[in-house]
Amino acid sequence: MADTLSLSFSHNVTDNLFQNLYAEPDHLSTFGIYLDKNFSGLSLFTEGNYSCLYKNTNLSYYTQDIGVNTLYTLNEKSAFYFSLAGRGAFYQADYSDFNYLSINFFGAFKTYLSQSSILKANYTFEYKNYKSSVFDHTSHSLMLSLDKFFQTKTTLKGEIEWGYKNFLHPYIFEETTAMETNPSSSEGKKRHNPYRGRLNQFITQTQIQAQGLQVVSLSGLIAQGLGSRVGIQLTGTWQWSLSGKNPFTYIEEFYTVENPSYDRFSWEGFRIGAQLAVLIPWNIQGKLRYTMDNKKFPGIYSLSLEGDPIGTLRNDERRQFEVSMEKNLSKLSVFLSFFYVDNDSNDPLFNWDGHFFSAGIQWNTTYGEKK
Repeated sequence: MADTLSLSFSHNVTDNLFQNLYAEPDHLSTFGIYLDKNFSGLSLFTEGNYSCLYKNTNLSYYTQDIGVNTLYTLNEKSAFYFSLAGRGAFYQADYSDFNYLSINFFGAFKTYLSQSSILKANYTFEYKNYKSSVFDHTSHSLMLSLDKFFQTKTTLKGEIEWGYKNFLHPYIFEETTAMETNPSSSEGKKRHNPYRGRLNQFITQTQIQAQGLQVVSLSGLIAQGLGSRVGIQLTGTWQWSLSGKNPFTYIEEFYTVENPSYDRFSWEGFRIGAQLAVLIPWNIQGKLRYTMDNKKFPGIYSLSLEGDPIGTLRNDERRQFEVSMEKNLSKLSVFLSFFYVDNDSNDPLFNWDGHFFSAGIQWNTTYGEKK
């Protein structure tokens, strides 16, 4: 490959940025630059992204990645891939507890078992060091997958993945008053505001079993091509929690913004999905997708809107409808997408729905000698 330079811009509009009952609209624009340079089998790369929010400006943030990767071929059918990368994420003052530095190692192996089947395996290690040490952790994951292709334009895929996340400082405890926990409430208890740089909303005195979270998941996919312009696929994922409980009092999810209290280690349950892909005139790729999640959150108890325990573990059922279009030219890609989410939860704060619109453009160019 030749060396690559990419510039991108996307704009997002939503009526529920914090994805909870108290819907808050906002706009988010993201500017990105990616650059890689090849040196005798090694590729050095760097990527920077700045995300700017228009209403919740203190949630604006910048991320910077830098790393090296390489591909090592064993023969015509098999190859190894390795990468080592570092990242920094930097938020405004109110959210600076989410600032972190991380290092990530990724190794993968891929081989063709036959002309119509592929075996893949990978290992990922990640270490994240946050400004607030309560979020510090390491994580490991192993994945094994098998793809099978048929002359009938049918594809089958099966995947198993194991993951382990270890919190490095699980015994932090902060005494809080009700007013400190929710300063915007005159009673001091009503759950309204999202995170505003106050870790008291998340931290609790953790127990020893909360230090390490271990999950395993099974995924399957079946896809069918219908002619040269239409394809359908069905997917399913089932995830189980093997050990550990989340060390936070409650968790929440932000739209397009990473929240360290909510990730793939936080839940157990299942996800099913269906997708219709169509190649429409002018070679525009159109997709219509539906997904349904049913997630339970071990260690996370539902609360009333006043902040009192209800006595049950949080359980969410989410339905998402999405339509998207993308056009790829020789050096330019343009996309539009819209999706609607309806989330039902036994925690009333997380009974919500929302609309999300995204549009973006990416310009790619190559330079230097092609290899």
